[in-house]
Parts: sequence; structure tokens; C-alpha cells
Amino acid sequence: MYKGTESEKGQSLTEFALSLVFLFTLLAGVADFGRAFFAYIIIRDAAQEGAVYGAIADKSDINVLKAGVEDRVKTAFSDPSDPTNIPIDTDSLQVTTTIIGDPCAGPGNGVRVTVDYAIPITTPFLGTILGSQEIPMSTSIEDTILSPICP
Repeated sequence: MYKGTESEKGQSLTEFALSLVFLFTLLAGVADFGRAFFAYIIIRDAAQEGAVYGAIADKSDINVLKAGVEDRVKTAFSDPSDPTNIPIDTDSLQVTTTIIGDPCAGPGNGVRVTVDYAIPITTPFLGTILGSQEIPMSTSIEDTILSPICP
């Protein structure tokens, strides 16, 4: 069996400790990336739900339409049996609704729903490496207006 010299007595433990820091940082990054990917899918689906609502809703009052789209986006992913069980913070969602063309000109024009969200990073150490404690994300969905001509 190999016996090291006196100067090599804690080398394995030191190498293990340094490697462990790297592995834990990598594991935390994978967990945060997974949470960010999950949140992106949620906001993308919510934006799609808002765009569908905007495509078929009444367009006589644009402000009411925009409020309805925003409400639809914020409630699209909540659990109806438990409204407190929402996977992301709906207060941090920024919903922008844009009508493409004249909304009363009939079918063929569009509605674009953009949702911006920043997911907080759970590991403070990763935030210092990335330079921010949040991962910003944005999605934009465009749908064709299907509702009849405005009165």
C-alpha cells in the first residue's frame, strides 16, 4: 500500500471539498434552470390562452378587452379547486395586449399578447455568478381575430 509523505496528508480531502463546491453549484444551476424552463412553459401557455380570449372576445371597448386578456392570462394556470396553488407569482407578470390592424374591421386582423416575467434564483451564489438574482423571460403569442365585426 502506498503511503504518502507528511505533506500529502489532507490532499484528498481538500480535492474532494473543492470538487464538492463545484458539483453543488452545478446541481443548483440545473435546479434553477429546470424551474425557469417550467415557468417559461407556464407563461407561454398563459399567453396563448390570453390570445385565444382576445381573438374571440368583444372588441367594442379595447380597455375592457385588454383587462379581460390580462385576467385570463393570470388565471389560466391556476388550479380551480385550489386558487392559492399557483406555481408562479402572478403579481410579477407583465401582460401587454396589442391589436394588430383595426379590431372592428372583421376577421383577419390580429391580437398579440406578450407576457414578461422574471423568475427569482433560489441560490444566492448563482446570482452573484450570473450578475442578477432573477432570470428574465418573455413570450409573445399572436392570434387571428375571429369575432364578428363591431357594432
